[in-house]
Amino acid sequence: MELQGTLYTYYEPDRLTAFESGPINSSNTVVYIGGLTDGYNSVPYLPELQSRLSDIGWSLVQVQLSSSCTGYGISNLQKDSDELDHLVRYLTTKRNKSKILFLGHSTGCQDCYRHNKYGKMSESIMGYVLQAPVSDREVMMKYLEGYEKYLKDAKKMIDEGKGKDLMPRSANETPCTAERFYSLGAVGGDDDVFSTDLSDDMIRQLYEGVNRPMAMVFTKDDECYMSEIPPTQVMERYQSFCPAIRKTCLIEDGGHSLTTKEAQKHISDIVIEFIQELSS
Repeated sequence: MELQGTLYTYYEPDRLTAFESGPINSSNTVVYIGGLTDGYNSVPYLPELQSRLSDIGWSLVQVQLSSSCTGYGISNLQKDSDELDHLVRYLTTKRNKSKILFLGHSTGCQDCYRHNKYGKMSESIMGYVLQAPVSDREVMMKYLEGYEKYLKDAKKMIDEGKGKDLMPRSANETPCTAERFYSLGAVGGDDDVFSTDLSDDMIRQLYEGVNRPMAMVFTKDDECYMSEIPPTQVMERYQSFCPAIRKTCLIEDGGHSLTTKEAQKHISDIVIEFIQELSS
């Protein structure tokens, strides 16, 4: 995968960078936010998306956060949100952007949720597209051997004031603090905002104050979607508690990262349609 564009540092103190491609002098841009272990060029649909955005005069920005690649285990969603605020300030003051749409992939969707609710610059975001907003907790419950023990260990470490200490490698191959492990794996953890087994009251409380427009996008064959409940029902349920979720979409195939050409065209269509709907 190759994209041509401009790399810049949007927050000098932490040397955080972003890469912009397409018509970089445009006043309109989509910011792509990756999931756990993701960095630049982390999903295969970015070239198709950039090409389609270029057709309507929009650029594409990929953002590096402290949590990118292997940094997620020693970071958290609030830090991500704060860094996204730095990016938005940079884009609006230094790059002359007037319209900004966030596109989150996987745990990047949690970042979108968090920024929508708590971001100081959320009013500068015209909307948020959540692609594959799956539950990390449900994945851990199914695939992590010793999940319950590790979760108890993480809670004990937090209670003892050792929440920033690292969990054993057997709990998470990437270095991960007890606080982030608990956030990802516990019911009601900061990252637990898309699980399919949350109560109505939990969803209502989680989405109180989420006011900027959102679109939710699932794929039928997402290998990281663990629930037996059809994703269309899950999206409808969340939408019933959060009117800000204005659009829900289901892509036929392509898996978690949208690996098929049809899926890549579909997500590009969804993003552009959402932009047009919000601009009308």
